[in-house]
Amino acid sequence: MATGREHKVLTCKPRMKGFDYEQIERDLNELDAQGRETAGAVAPSLGAGRAMETGVIVKRPRT
Repeated sequence: MATGREHKVLTCKPRMKGFDYEQIERDLNELDAQGRETAGAVAPSLGAGRAMETGVIVKRPRT
């Protein structure tokens, strides 16, 4: 029987015109196909609300 969770952080960095949301969706769908689900997100900033990257935390039961 699996106990606990296994976590992974998907790091998304902005490009010249912001984040590539379509790529983020593809990455999340691929992780979902692996049995992972989104647990949360973090967005550290450089000040004035400018995110330098976004980290999406995903989890799945430990096997």
